[in-house]
Amino acid sequence: MIHSRTIAFPKLGILLLGVLLAGCGTVDLQVRQIHKNLSMQPRSVAILPFTLEQLDPEGIAPHKLFRTCFYNYFSYLGYVDLPLNIIDQKLSQAGLTNATKILELSPEKLRKILDVDAVIRGRVLSASNFTGGIHAETSLTAKIDMFDLRTRDILWETKHKEMTYSGILSPTIVDIIQSQIENVKVHQAYFKTAEMFALNMMKEIPDPADNWKNKIRLPQITNIETNLKPNLKLNPKDRIYVNLKGDPGLTGYFDIGSWKSNIPLKEIVPGLYTGSYTLKPSDDVTSSLIIGSLKNKNGLTGKKYYKAGMAQFNHSSTP
Repeated sequence: MIHSRTIAFPKLGILLLGVLLAGCGTVDLQVRQIHKNLSMQPRSVAILPFTLEQLDPEGIAPHKLFRTCFYNYFSYLGYVDLPLNIIDQKLSQAGLTNATKILELSPEKLRKILDVDAVIRGRVLSASNFTGGIHAETSLTAKIDMFDLRTRDILWETKHKEMTYSGILSPTIVDIIQSQIENVKVHQAYFKTAEMFALNMMKEIPDPADNWKNKIRLPQITNIETNLKPNLKLNPKDRIYVNLKGDPGLTGYFDIGSWKSNIPLKEIVPGLYTGSYTLKPSDDVTSSLIIGSLKNKNGLTGKKYYKAGMAQFNHSSTP
């Protein structure tokens, strides 16, 4: 169910309840089936159009925002994933534009249309945006799974509620006011919550990269380190440092999510690459992953993302 509303002065009891019941954090992802034979593990994956279980009277389309956000981060895992526009184009050419009807298709038909081993199915069960007094929250509840079109197995699945909020527990009144302003921007608020949902899922989804790297000889990255920490907010002139360890003699670079790409890493000793990026006042980073890459002369690229912290911009410091 979608709600978007603003109330000037919520009662303290409601405020406390909203803060205490905020349901975000670790995703309880259940792995249902693991193929012991590596040749049977899905290689190619398509993210089907997500559905919205309730009406969308305000035209926000949180399920579409969530799908886009989910793809942005899922694409960093070791699958061959189809771009969303290619998926939609193939489905449209087959006369399929209704997301609910697409989910009802047989595995054989989906595989023939999309030519992939597995699909990800997403159902947004509810979405809400609330701003009132000194409390603001946005939430998404969704079911997500990966379905093997060849074997009809559900490889993993989860039902999760993600909530972003601010309130009396915020560190300063400036942060509270800023969060209120951002939360009134409904699309941005939903995207931020969808981003946190996707990021928390990425920590739990099995990544096949380690299984495929020997077979296709991808450059190997053994470790990635940064100076970022959980909940650390960056200010203008702060610098993000990245160190990468892996195969020597390659081209190294790192990305800050999909926002800033191909920041060069210099190999200072064989197999150790280092680089940095200094934030500008005009930069606007919201919970973005740091992704390190090593590319060989044949153009093959190995990637690894930093799980212990994300690049987050402190908006209240912006002039």
